[in-house]
Amino acid sequence: MIYILILALVAGLFLYAMILGATKKTPKRGGGGVAYLDRTAITQRWQTIMMTSETGASGLKSSISEADKLFDHVLRQQDFRGATMAERLKQAQSRLSNRDGVWRAHKLRNALAHDVTFDLVPSQVKGALRDFERGLKDLGAL
Repeated sequence: MIYILILALVAGLFLYAMILGATKKTPKRGGGGVAYLDRTAITQRWQTIMMTSETGASGLKSSISEADKLFDHVLRQQDFRGATMAERLKQAQSRLSNRDGVWRAHKLRNALAHDVTFDLVPSQVKGALRDFERGLKDLGAL
């Protein structure tokens, strides 16, 4: 009798684990593990950002801000932890082939957002967009 109860309990736990596993979203691993990324949506968003960058000074400024937000979104989706993007970016550095470029791009976004006297240099913005794009590719988002 006890063996039947133990067998029923084990079978029930196994079924529960199977059901729980089937309803769970794709697991993320802490610190930038594999996670589900909607690459189609990310690619479309990136294309919009690049088109915006072609519309003059306000488009350049907007494109840097949006690229930074998209990059942070990917970091969060890949479960890099931290209270700020800078903290998440520190965790992701080992996955980035041009981490200095991504840092420069993020710092440019911060300067554009917080420094009213900052002079916008189009070539600098274009370089930052290339750095963000390379970083997104490194993370498997593009």
